[in-house]
Amino acid sequence: NLPIFAEMITAQSTFIAFDTETTGLSAVDGRIVEISAIKFDLSGTELDRFDRLVNPRMLIPPRAMAVHHITDAMVAVEPDITEILPLFLKFIAGEDTILIAQNAIFDIGFVNHEGLRNEIKLPRHTIIDQIELTRKVFPGLPTYSLERVCRRFDLVETQTHRALGDSILVQKLFGHCLAQIETEKQKLETLNGLYHYKFGGPIIVEPDEAVMETINSAVGTGLLLEIVYQGGSLPGRPRQVVPISAFERDGVYYLNAKCMISNSNKRFRVDRIEKCKPVA
Repeated sequence: NLPIFAEMITAQSTFIAFDTETTGLSAVDGRIVEISAIKFDLSGTELDRFDRLVNPRMLIPPRAMAVHHITDAMVAVEPDITEILPLFLKFIAGEDTILIAQNAIFDIGFVNHEGLRNEIKLPRHTIIDQIELTRKVFPGLPTYSLERVCRRFDLVETQTHRALGDSILVQKLFGHCLAQIETEKQKLETLNGLYHYKFGGPIIVEPDEAVMETINSAVGTGLLLEIVYQGGSLPGRPRQVVPISAFERDGVYYLNAKCMISNSNKRFRVDRIEKCKPVA
């Protein structure tokens, strides 16, 4: 299980939902092309917003452009990350700032690498993953995709995949999750019970040692495993898989395996595998 950090989130905390759009999926080779954020308090009242395109100093691959529709022409006249990142850090400054992102490791990884390659010191704010909060409040949903969950709860009608739009959705879903929790004390206990990420340095999400050992023993042997995975199309339900490989990327461990239900190869985050045992 992931460790629970000391209580950091209080009723006086300022919350900032943020999102990045990038040139690709790898924070090592990719660059940020847009970064946006919404600042609000525990009641959900918006306090401020930040929204900037970034010149990545490289061409945006067509595959990434097809997702966010940010073109080379749109960023050509914009400042690069050496100017925009300090502005973003100024926006999020404050001792009581709590950041929120959907699939937080992705955005943290890109901010980390941009900071490291440009020698920009990053703050050590608490960061929580909206996916983990949604799972906590609404266990067993068929998907935890930001847009699909927001559509499920009538929080959005149309959505363009841009950083500001996604930040707004994170803010709305965060508020909707907290609205399901009765008292302020319980809301804060729930938030403080989530895993707290930080900027700076590599992000390491340690998987359960027993799960990792079982996977490593089964990789390449053809041994059938039964796993319970919190995510994908069958969250919380047992499924049988044949492990193919296990690997680490940007501090997160993954399992590549053939799922016997779908008869296809799938990728699972090891830290989200709740149970794992050999099939007798």
